[in-house]
Amino acid sequence: MFIKECKKVICSMTFFLYVVTVIAMYVTQYCNDEREAITAPRPGENYGMTVREEPGLIMPGAVESLLGDYFSGRYVAYPILFYKEVRLKEDKRLEMRAILEELTGLSGEQIDGFDGYREAGYFSQGMDEQGNPIMQFREMELPEYSLPANLSYQRFCELMGQADDLIGGGSSYAPDTLVSNFGGIPMTYEEARAEYEALMKPGELGRAYLRLHCDYMGIVLTVMPVFVAAALWHLDRKAQMQSLVYSRKSSTIRIVGTRYLALVCCMAVPVLLTLLYTMYSTGRLYPQTRIAWGSGLQMALLWLLPDVLAVSALGALLTELFSPLLAIFFQCVWWFVSLQTAGLTGYVRRFGLQVRHNSLSKTAIWQSQESLFLYNRLSLLVLALLCLGAAAWVYARKRRGGMAWGNSLLYRVRVMVSGKRERM
Repeated sequence: MFIKECKKVICSMTFFLYVVTVIAMYVTQYCNDEREAITAPRPGENYGMTVREEPGLIMPGAVESLLGDYFSGRYVAYPILFYKEVRLKEDKRLEMRAILEELTGLSGEQIDGFDGYREAGYFSQGMDEQGNPIMQFREMELPEYSLPANLSYQRFCELMGQADDLIGGGSSYAPDTLVSNFGGIPMTYEEARAEYEALMKPGELGRAYLRLHCDYMGIVLTVMPVFVAAALWHLDRKAQMQSLVYSRKSSTIRIVGTRYLALVCCMAVPVLLTLLYTMYSTGRLYPQTRIAWGSGLQMALLWLLPDVLAVSALGALLTELFSPLLAIFFQCVWWFVSLQTAGLTGYVRRFGLQVRHNSLSKTAIWQSQESLFLYNRLSLLVLALLCLGAAAWVYARKRRGGMAWGNSLLYRVRVMVSGKRERM
């Protein structure tokens, strides 16, 4: 029975698309970031940026930005990573001004009475002898102000949260993004050297490359399995073999469990193959370095397999309850919202679909999130078990002739939609 279910999965077009998508993501994204070995930093180089939660760095930058947005009358937000330009109505503008009064120590009359505002940016200063434009950067012109001495960092974050709410969410002033947006500072040589030495430890080097591997592969594994699961669970209904399957002597748990196990095993094969190739290619990049893969491989399996398990089980449940299209639609919406609202580096939440760490470095950030990572992955495993149990219960009810309301509801919806099309 397990072999038969595996054949159904492997011979389906959706599984072929799943494999192609997994390989395409691996080749086009991960492999491009793995072409060269990491080298030790040298004095005088640009070591990139690091992020620190320093109130003395974050507060002035955020207040200056918010004040500039207030004078321009435009606030940029990305509710689900789509660009949105927000213009506040009069009542909200006054609320924003009250926030700025507390942040800057200026009165409302001083803020609205300032007429010397000028945007920052590059502006043309004429043409050179060859006819090329001469561009010059100008600083933003704002009224003179200073942060109140009694303004605590906690109160500052509360005010920034209020400003983000007025904008509608998704702005740079959301409390959970203040550090990433305004806490950037150039990394020093000492910091870069310490990061390199921490990364080149035998255990950490393998974990770093597998983290980057999982970051990219997790993007496709949190959505593509639903297509394969929905197609497999809908196969009996599509072939009009429900009565035959329902009349089998096998128990519901055996039928559903075997089908789910075949589904997960087949989809895990390309994932495991890419993991093995990552280990092989990383070893070629560092032929003189002994890389310990044990803990990194455990982390990778705990990262990726819960994605496959949870998405497949949820797809099976929604397909059994309603239809494959609804299962795919729901999972795509969840995936899209989760992906677009996730940070790129060190993004881990207790409950959520996405785990992100799109960097070979920043080891300390990841280590500080490991307990949350375990909690998140275990929560997805629990979700998978609950959905699988619910799918088995629904399947058992249908075998006994129950749960007809779902099919009749979908039938009524189709009739209504087709009736509207005919009238059009």
